[in-house]
Amino acid sequence: MALNQKKLQKKKAKQAAKSKARKAAQKQKGFMARVNHSMAIQKAFSAPVYECWEPEPLFDQSSNVGIGSVIITRKTSNGDILASVFLVDAYCLGVKDCFVRMFNEETYPSFLKEVNRQGKLKKIHPTCARKIIEKAGEYAADLGFSPHTDYREAKKIFGDIDSAACPRSFEFGKNGKPLYIAGPYDKPKFVKNVLAKLAKKSGPDGYHYVAHIDDDFLL
Repeated sequence: MALNQKKLQKKKAKQAAKSKARKAAQKQKGFMARVNHSMAIQKAFSAPVYECWEPEPLFDQSSNVGIGSVIITRKTSNGDILASVFLVDAYCLGVKDCFVRMFNEETYPSFLKEVNRQGKLKKIHPTCARKIIEKAGEYAADLGFSPHTDYREAKKIFGDIDSAACPRSFEFGKNGKPLYIAGPYDKPKFVKNVLAKLAKKSGPDGYHYVAHIDDDFLL
């Protein structure tokens, strides 16, 4: 009976060791996949520019939109497409959000289709795409706002794109003043911080806003 118990314990120990080794191998495989993906992204930042997009109503002063995704892409020799996506708030906050994604030739159109649902896109020259993003950031910085924390990584896609070569000019703010329109995911604390910075920089009559605070609708 004792011998059978020892055999059972050895069998369990062997199974546990195999399971542990298998989990370690899977963990290592996942780690290497993430490393390889990160390396592929860094390499793709120097690939040729593919195409760039801007939302049509971004600078339409007759609308109350003023926000949308500006996209810069680069295409690698194997057909992968790297995209840096910048959510630009042209009325107030500048680069409110941004991220970097790698797509293949099959998944890229689906991505564009999804973004296009949020606001109609139109192609734009790379120099102007960079200019919009940087000028929006400068406008927001003057009001006291910093770009999204992932901006440092996302802007690597700019590379040698020369924003000074863009002949277009862009008007930020709304009717000559900052306009903060609180987004659906802007928490009350964030909203209050934005309004406090605007009041400090522009004075009580130097800006406009549309926001919900403590169940009150403010305009």
